[in-house]
Amino acid sequence: MSELSRSEYQIMCYFYELNQSLTKHELLEILPELNKNTTAAVISSLLNKGYLTVAEIKYSQNVLARAYRPSIPYVDFIKDEYGEVVVQKLVNHAVSSLNTKQQTEYFLNLIKERKNAINNNG
Repeated sequence: MSELSRSEYQIMCYFYELNQSLTKHELLEILPELNKNTTAAVISSLLNKGYLTVAEIKYSQNVLARAYRPSIPYVDFIKDEYGEVVVQKLVNHAVSSLNTKQQTEYFLNLIKERKNAINNNG
């Protein structure tokens, strides 16, 4: 994957944060601070670079529109942007920073939920 501009990175983060396929119009409704023309150009660029894919065609403002979603998992996106070693160090730091039983249980529950989701899908 190629390097992303600041705007491209920002739009990708919004897609991951919102965790759903969105049309350009839906994205602009949720985030009105985005510029309409810049957002259209950035989505087109991300589509061409392979970061976004067309998830579905759906009605938006009474017209058919393409809804986009990230084409790579979030972890792979972060690894591509920062490098695998940095991501591993970040995870190690987060785990070693757990200071209470409650924090540890929270992370263990997240891992357990993810493991169950993987087992149910695979």
